[in-house]
Amino acid sequence: MILQSNMVAVMQNNKPGLLSLPDDVLIIILSNLDLKTQLKLKHLHFRFKRLLPHVWRSYNKSAHISLIEMHLSDKDLRFFLESIQQTLSTLRFKMNKRSNFELLTSYSFPNLKDFRFSTHSFTLNDADLPKMFKSFPNLTTFSPHGKFTGKHFEEFEFLENLTVSYCSKFEVSNLIQILKTRNIKSLKLGIFEADQISNTQLPWEGIQNLEFLQCYREEMMMWFLSKLEHLTHLKKLFICGSLRSGDLRQMLISAKRSTISMIELNKNISITDETRGLNVAIKTLKVAKYGMHACELFGINVNELYIQNSVCVNGREFETLIQNLKTHQILGLSHCTFTFTDFTFDAQKLGENRTTTLNIYVDLNVYRSHPAEDAIPMKWRVLGEHKFFKLHMKHPKITFNSDPLSIYFD
Repeated sequence: MILQSNMVAVMQNNKPGLLSLPDDVLIIILSNLDLKTQLKLKHLHFRFKRLLPHVWRSYNKSAHISLIEMHLSDKDLRFFLESIQQTLSTLRFKMNKRSNFELLTSYSFPNLKDFRFSTHSFTLNDADLPKMFKSFPNLTTFSPHGKFTGKHFEEFEFLENLTVSYCSKFEVSNLIQILKTRNIKSLKLGIFEADQISNTQLPWEGIQNLEFLQCYREEMMMWFLSKLEHLTHLKKLFICGSLRSGDLRQMLISAKRSTISMIELNKNISITDETRGLNVAIKTLKVAKYGMHACELFGINVNELYIQNSVCVNGREFETLIQNLKTHQILGLSHCTFTFTDFTFDAQKLGENRTTTLNIYVDLNVYRSHPAEDAIPMKWRVLGEHKFFKLHMKHPKITFNSDPLSIYFD
């Protein structure tokens, strides 16, 4: 495949080999280039200008455009939008100036379902909505950015997935109106404080089919906590902003799920206290930024445990923690700090009485006895062998979210 960095140079040096290729081959090559490179080629030869609309219609059902970084001219942007307006289904659009918005909304995108945008150096508001209604009549997913109040959002007839987190003027009354008229499956809030939502209730008909919810803890406690048991379609729950001890426990009790696909906790909160006495099995538990103690695992039914950016100060407690990995199949330790220089896993002891293999992954962990000292790599050893124990010196590719709490239900 021709590299993007060399493509324009090849054409500028008048090497004819590329232009001698048949259309179908050139289309495949062009489809592997980024938009900025494609548009540069458009200016170098009429054949590229003729083929690029076909490339975009065939390969670009989804477009990610940042005019802040790309610095496209209005002429190039117009050529691109004209080419894809009938086929585009997803658009991520970072606008640099109001003329970008005016140009975008001068076209109609009948097949666009997912529109998420942000602005730079200018702000959109409710007065700009009529143009969006006209340009994007069939939106199902909408993530606006600006001083929108939420008024008239329900006029997006097919709206199912809504993000209002970046609407600085959004009003509770307008959210209620949206939920009265639209069956929302994905809702991202994280915008209302407690004093804004006290003594209000969200209409059940608008949230009963929620599959994804992101909100502040105040929004959760006042609007959704008592309904979690009945939100049977809910698959993902993210709590942004602040989180307090006991919040996770309340959510697990209210949800009444016997099995949780995954919990991710990015806060120094005791997972043991949050789950003590609850009949709940957690398939995957990811914890970060907490004190790593043996007691944190007692009585918790977990298959996979991943610990990141955490601190363990006691070698004996860590030994106890390792010995109590009874139900676990994976333990991942990444970017953690230990106050002891090395640790030895007893393979025979860890493997006995198991029916499945315990896989322990260690990656980029360090020893530091004092915060002011330089960190040195942690040393890991294995004593003996057992078919049900394996130590891996590279951590699996596990990503962590930035939110304090994420819950993935079955």
